[in-house]
Amino acid sequence: MTISRINNLPQEQPGTSLQPWFPAAMLGWKHPRKVAYIHRHEQLQDRCLYFWNHQENTPEPTKAQDLIFLLQDVYVETRGGFKSQKLVIDADLGLDGLIRLISGVNTTCATTLLSSLCALSPGLLTSPLALRLRPGTSPGVVMPALFVDNEWVDGRPMARDDKGHALPAIDLLIEVQTLLRHAMAVEMLPHQMRQARNLTA
Repeated sequence: MTISRINNLPQEQPGTSLQPWFPAAMLGWKHPRKVAYIHRHEQLQDRCLYFWNHQENTPEPTKAQDLIFLLQDVYVETRGGFKSQKLVIDADLGLDGLIRLISGVNTTCATTLLSSLCALSPGLLTSPLALRLRPGTSPGVVMPALFVDNEWVDGRPMARDDKGHALPAIDLLIEVQTLLRHAMAVEMLPHQMRQARNLTA
């Protein structure tokens, strides 16, 4: 696991408790929009996190490209007019409420994020997680960085099979879901419970 220190996130002062989330309206969305996309849209330059303005049919970048959240669920969903597979992360932003983050599932961003989550213990997986999104050096690539327990975590070097090949995103997703169920002490994650209700409805 590749880990490096950073110094530009709020540090806890003696006698104070570090708040786990940024203040409300940190991302700058207008309610009731609760979905943000992680993607290098051609109409945006170095902004990797945006909302979709349906009235103007344009991407609208969030005010911040960093967020701190509690992970609630992670799964794959078929979305959009092209019925493409997307990685969906349901997150709690604290005062900013709940948000759904959408990314392509077979992308560097998804693989990096999932492999980093796989590298966490169940206790850390359910702790506040800081996510920073930056454009990669290759066109269209988004590089996420996960900040946990005062360190950046990148689990990609560990997410490999016996032959040294990178694990596919779906295998990493299954591992994260297993860890998250264990951490939450539940048999099913929220998306699985919704699916079960739909089958019995």
